[in-house]
Amino acid sequence: MPPEFSTRDLTVQLVKAASVTNSSGEVAFPDTLLRVLGGLPYFQANPQDLWAEPIENDPLKRRNVYALVRGGGSAGVVLTGHYDVVSVANYGPHQDVAFDPDALLPRLIDDLRVNARSEAEHRALADLESGDFLPGRGVLDMKSGLAAGMTVLADFAAQPERQGNLLFVAVADEEVSSHGARWAAPTLLSLAGREGLNWELVINLDATGDNGDGSAGQAVYIGTAGKLLVSAFVVGVDTHAGYSLDGINVNFLASELTRAFEWNPALTDHSGDEAGTPPTLLKQQDLKTYYDVTTPARAWLCVNVLLQGLSAGEVLERFRQVAQATLQDALATLRGRAEALGQPHSAAHGATPLVLTYAELLEQARRNTPGLDAALAAYDATLDAQMDYPTRSAHLTSWLWDAAGLLGPAAVLGFASLHYPHTTLDTRKPAEAQALTRVRDTLAREGARLGVSVTERAIFSGISDMSWFGYADPAGIELVNANTPVQAAHIHAPPAGLPCINLGPWGRDYHQWLERAYAPYCFETLPKLLAALTREFLD
Repeated sequence: MPPEFSTRDLTVQLVKAASVTNSSGEVAFPDTLLRVLGGLPYFQANPQDLWAEPIENDPLKRRNVYALVRGGGSAGVVLTGHYDVVSVANYGPHQDVAFDPDALLPRLIDDLRVNARSEAEHRALADLESGDFLPGRGVLDMKSGLAAGMTVLADFAAQPERQGNLLFVAVADEEVSSHGARWAAPTLLSLAGREGLNWELVINLDATGDNGDGSAGQAVYIGTAGKLLVSAFVVGVDTHAGYSLDGINVNFLASELTRAFEWNPALTDHSGDEAGTPPTLLKQQDLKTYYDVTTPARAWLCVNVLLQGLSAGEVLERFRQVAQATLQDALATLRGRAEALGQPHSAAHGATPLVLTYAELLEQARRNTPGLDAALAAYDATLDAQMDYPTRSAHLTSWLWDAAGLLGPAAVLGFASLHYPHTTLDTRKPAEAQALTRVRDTLAREGARLGVSVTERAIFSGISDMSWFGYADPAGIELVNANTPVQAAHIHAPPAGLPCINLGPWGRDYHQWLERAYAPYCFETLPKLLAALTREFLD
């Protein structure tokens, strides 16, 4: 292995090439990878096997990097990870060295020796003083993972006789919209077809957090959580505030829905007997943009939902049931309060709540408004191109509500951002069951040789690019697209449908100013585990 392919040194080199998502550094980062990998003798002799490919429909014109080392046979393994990192704004006075781990380390130690107060800060000080942790933005998430994959690729390329084919893929934009992995997924399939390759396993190299002894962080994940941003466009009945009983205040309805959705066990997915992450509200606002004494008529909610097995259809139906019951209870509450005020004929007394999906609203609008689709597209074109997906979804749903000619009280449920499918190795499929057995046996054998224990975990709980490389139900994708107002948030190319696991570095406090990776595992153990898996699936 060339000296520059020490995993630690390579990590530092990659971290120094700052690549914050949506920045010029992210756009330029592939040049660093091409330069480093291009120095390997294999790629000097085979330059056609190292390339950067523009990501289709990416406004920033970012690129994915591919490095293919060929050997005998058609079997192939993919090592992949993202190269973008989050902002360094939370580093405060240390922003100037946030991308220089060796300069940052003594600065953090000096700072924490004086200013550490919380348990997390005292733990960070002990970690950094031990010499076993390396800090820096992107060290953990996830340039040490990329470096480990590149080290394995360099070792494989140095073998005089190789069996199988190893592909390293570095993708952009995981931290925001996964443009890179979404484009890489169909590229893997077309590359396999064009070159006669069979991808036996995809290994995602993303990081894990562990505030303990590392037993939770030294883990292989056989699946990843899915993500939906469930939206509720809520409609009340507006009225003069001096005659409030003649209307139904949408803020009350929205607040009751917020109470019903937040941490609701009935809306929480499970993995076996273990409850997953419960839903939580990311946005609640009424849509009135000016002040007067008329009560607001419309509101907008966005709920983060993580999936471990539930289908999108099941999620939408559960939210519909909760919303219907909640709005009925809310109106009953208003009726009771009106009667307590001696008013038995309020607007709430004659109201029946309507709950429907965005797809159902769209069909109603088509029936009510001739030329609906063209008019909706024209309205969409008038909106700010830089508007985020949830805000754009609120505008489109509001416009569509008017076109449908319906009246409140009501709630329209849909999806307001990009859907990340839940994927996992499906042991009901013989090929994936066999792949899982080989992963387990290899990690147990190599772990014993190295004196480490690698824990198997069912779900990578953070959102990851595994969503785009594993298998997802096409019917679920179709349903999500039908209920997502923003066309750019639709999944147009399905996930690759390949056997996919995650095996990456571990550390603490990623995305925070004390982000750090546990060096002995990341720089010594992890490359050896990855190399063992690669050999198993290529021999």
